Amino acid sequence: MSSVLILVSVIILTSDRLVEGGMETDLGSMFLPRVVACFIMAFSLMIGISSLYKLIAQTAMADTEVINLSGLLGVACYIGLLLIYWFSMPYLGFIVSTAVVMFAVAWLLQGRNVAMISMLSIAMPLIVYYGSSSLLRVELPVWSIS
Repeated sequence: MSSVLILVSVIILTSDRLVEGGMETDLGSMFLPRVVACFIMAFSLMIGISSLYKLIAQTAMADTEVINLSGLLGVACYIGLLLIYWFSMPYLGFIVSTAVVMFAVAWLLQGRNVAMISMLSIAMPLIVYYGSSSLLRVELPVWSIS
């Protein structure tokens, strides 16, 4: 999977034919896709190198690396969070709904450092909102409860 993601990222980074239909900004219409492709490539390399190292060393999988598929409660929780996020976004706005869902997902992923989860759940939506509105000139939904 890492190889496929890296290949797709290379195509996004090198192909100028993907520019058609993109939103033009001061940074160019391929700025955001290329930044995202760089992040995907970096994360794929980290996961791929780690997995390749474990395959070569023939290391047994740890309990945390095995996904338990016996129950669908976890999947239902994530789908429920997605639906809550989708339907709450127009009313609560991007910052509030994203912060709540980020906290909930981190909690479901067994994160127990509440202070760090809270800080990241508040900081990341603020950074994304500022970056999208000031750099990309894309307005995300804001609070609209009336």
